[in-house]
Order: sequence, then C-alpha cells, then structure tokens
Amino acid sequence: MSSSTLSEDPVDRKVTLKRRTLGSRQQVALPHSTMIGELKLTALKARLASIGVQAELIGEGVLICGAGAKRNASSDTLGESVSVRKLARGTVELEGNVSEVYYMVRREIYNLHALVAA
Repeated sequence: MSSSTLSEDPVDRKVTLKRRTLGSRQQVALPHSTMIGELKLTALKARLASIGVQAELIGEGVLICGAGAKRNASSDTLGESVSVRKLARGTVELEGNVSEVYYMVRREIYNLHALVAA
C-alpha cells in the first residue's frame, strides 16, 4: 500500500459518516386511509342521542358533545366535552380531552363513513 492510499481512506470515511448519522433511518411515508362520505352533523347528533351522548349544534358547522352540551354543566364536567367541526374541503376536526365521550364520538364518525385503507 502506498502512503497516499492510507491518507485518502480516513477522509473518505469521514465524508461517509457525515452523510449518515449512526442509528438513523430514512424517513418513510406512511399510507393514509381515506374516509368516503359527507358528514352530516344532524345525523351524527341523532346517532349520539341513540347511544346516550348529549349533543348540541351551536353554530354553523360545530357540534358540541358530552357535558358541554348540557345547559347547566358544571366546570368540573366540561373536561368531558368534545367539539366536532366541519372545515373547508371535507375536513372534519374532532377536538377535546381524551375521554370516553371522545372515543364514542370518534367511533360514530367512523361508522358514518366508508373507510378505504391504503
């Protein structure tokens, strides 16, 4: 081996190490599922009423579910409130604390749509 070969090897290794951090992996895009159908908040409200979850329409495109839908709700029970909003272009936003009401509302939203897995 020549001395010029030995001096080039450490440089090549440093370049290689700079390109890839030890233990890192390439980012992989996850497949997205698609929900088919249009959410009607009045239909969601009726389904929630049938399973015992109170829901109230409070504005255009907003449904409040759980303790927040009750007229005389105490501030202690408002943590179990969930809001469902319809946004532009078919986007639905479910917002609230993780609770039994949250999962019940989410399940009913899924039940009102056809789900196509990617």
